[in-house]
Amino acid sequence: MDILSALSGEHGPLRHLLDALRLSSPQLSAGELRAATLLAAEAIESHAKLEDELLFEPLAASGRMPDGPVEAMRAEHARIESLFGQLLAPADEPGRPDPQRTVGLLVETVRHHFSHEENALFPLAAGALGPGLRADLGARWARQRGVEVAFSRSAPACRLPTFQD
Repeated sequence: MDILSALSGEHGPLRHLLDALRLSSPQLSAGELRAATLLAAEAIESHAKLEDELLFEPLAASGRMPDGPVEAMRAEHARIESLFGQLLAPADEPGRPDPQRTVGLLVETVRHHFSHEENALFPLAAGALGPGLRADLGARWARQRGVEVAFSRSAPACRLPTFQD
């Protein structure tokens, strides 16, 4: 599996999770919103950590790509982390922004970030990192995510781990 396909493939479920947060947040109590935000923050942070380790670091080390695009992505990650911090701040914290507005801003920021990656960074990365390295990084992604990806001539297969008591 190519690392770019793996990371791009994670964007769909993360978009869905954030859309669900945005749609449900007006009906949630402060505690429920905090719990939902924690879930979304964990999922996004896990994705960002793998992205940094398995894409940004290799891109920076390749010497085949200017620093600007990777630094822009890292700055967007920091902005997203800041928005999650605002949502997770105590409700009575002075100066805390309106949670509904912050949820909307968070969703739009993440959607913009994913679009920026998919339409700008990933195509640049495809040129900067060879197919062998992208496949090796994809294999590391699969191990860290706990999935086994196998390919046959007819069709790719993805086997998820089984859960045993």
